[in-house]
Amino acid sequence: MKNWKLIILFIIVIIFAFSSIVLSGLWKDKSTIKSISLNGNITLSKDEIFDFAKLNDSMICSNVLSLDMIESRISKHPNIRKVVVSKDGAVIKIEISEKNPFAAATGGSEVFLVDDQLTLYTLKKEQMNIDLPVISGLSAELNTGAYGKDDLKKLKIAQYIISQSIKLNKSLYNYISEINFSDTNQITIITSDDATPVYLIDYSSLPGKDKYELPNALKDINNLSLRNAINSKLIQLNGFLKQVRVYRPANSFKYIDMRYNDIIVVKNNNLQTEQ
Repeated sequence: MKNWKLIILFIIVIIFAFSSIVLSGLWKDKSTIKSISLNGNITLSKDEIFDFAKLNDSMICSNVLSLDMIESRISKHPNIRKVVVSKDGAVIKIEISEKNPFAAATGGSEVFLVDDQLTLYTLKKEQMNIDLPVISGLSAELNTGAYGKDDLKKLKIAQYIISQSIKLNKSLYNYISEINFSDTNQITIITSDDATPVYLIDYSSLPGKDKYELPNALKDINNLSLRNAINSKLIQLNGFLKQVRVYRPANSFKYIDMRYNDIIVVKNNNLQTEQ
């Protein structure tokens, strides 16, 4: 009887040991990373992303870093808007979304892209031919993660001009090649067809809340006077495009001056000024 008990106990031990080995093998197989999948990148290569995040395949496959740590490192890349890292069996999946720029911005020799959150990031060679309005006349301190004193205010004004022109007429938006803030007293638009300067807004002509309002308060897109003036000037410019510009050849105008109330002053090339 005792022999039978010993035999049964021996069989149970063998089965348990075998099961442990099998389960251990299955767990090891599931916990071992065999490959890494990167999707969603358009202008960024895997090498660029991994170099920035200080990652490599062997580090990820060794399970040294958690998924959250991998995600956190990649998400700090200035050109990446969102990243999700997950595990599917023996594969680490990295899904990224690159930032979507609405304009380019420059304060000197270097040009940056700017997204709808007014975050600046590097213009890559794959994006050199991207067709976006340029915001110029910003400070020399402009850089990824850095702004000069009034850069954010100017970027917000330019963003408002671009968004309103899109809402008003896509042709008007396409007409805007550059929004220039070099002259601190005004906003100038450069046209896309023949680089004609359009003097859009003169800050000194904006009606303030009272006579004691500081001039800098008028250079803020939250100021109702500035918003109303931009809206009005864009409507006038849109009408000018439909009624005048469409019938003229390229390079007809030396400048278009909209800084006056209810009139547009046009200086024709080689001709006298018209209204």
